[in-house]
Amino acid sequence: MKDTMLDKLQKFGLNLYEAKAYASLLKIGTSNAYKISKESGIPRARIYDVLESITKLGLAMVEESSENVKIYTPVPSKIFLERIKKEWESDYEEVKSNLQDLEAEENKQDIYVFTVKGKENIVAYCRQLLNEADQYVIISMWNQMYELLLPELEECKERGCNVLGISHDIKNPIEGIEKHFNSKIHNMPENMHWFILSADGKKLLYGYSAEIDKDAFYTEDSSHIYLMEDYILHDMVINRLIENKVDKDRMTQMMQEFVRKIKE
Repeated sequence: MKDTMLDKLQKFGLNLYEAKAYASLLKIGTSNAYKISKESGIPRARIYDVLESITKLGLAMVEESSENVKIYTPVPSKIFLERIKKEWESDYEEVKSNLQDLEAEENKQDIYVFTVKGKENIVAYCRQLLNEADQYVIISMWNQMYELLLPELEECKERGCNVLGISHDIKNPIEGIEKHFNSKIHNMPENMHWFILSADGKKLLYGYSAEIDKDAFYTEDSSHIYLMEDYILHDMVINRLIENKVDKDRMTQMMQEFVRKIKE
């Protein structure tokens, strides 16, 4: 019997012995407590309590034989899983509604910026913002982060949402994403990659790229969003103006002058 299956059954509200008893009963079919104990590995001293428990949970049916021996029959897995699915969906909708009500409460304290930690959380927040965007998204990101979010970016475009921004080290970005002028004059500390993702001018996530597994920052503050979007749009304009080597050389020279002044 696979431990992973038993682990997942426990996520449905069963304890380990209940999961083992039900799985064993499904495997061997209608049976008595002795055979179920032997198949499942549940101690005989515990098996009757466990079988009574899964019977009360609606996972098994019990009847007595002519010899006064209790015989157990499993409820088909399809019935069990369908019931669990309906209960989960009901609980999900109720919790979803309750949480949304809490978010919408009046006099809620404004949260200007909060930290999002860890690769999985950062990617999940980005995908959520992309899935919720109605009008546009503006991005600035490097290749690894871009590849992680490419399916959601393409889906944004398919549903009519404008996708604009700047890409770094991305060979063939989707339409609307400009390839950034390659300048290594001014590198950030530790040369770590970053990203910016703004959705509809209402929600913003920015910080270290997810693959670095450091921190990102989420905000709905309009000042933050305006500054970041304005930065990316200006970056796009500059990149379009640099169309030949002469322009690129002039841009590099200007950047060198600015960086030199910073370091003076």
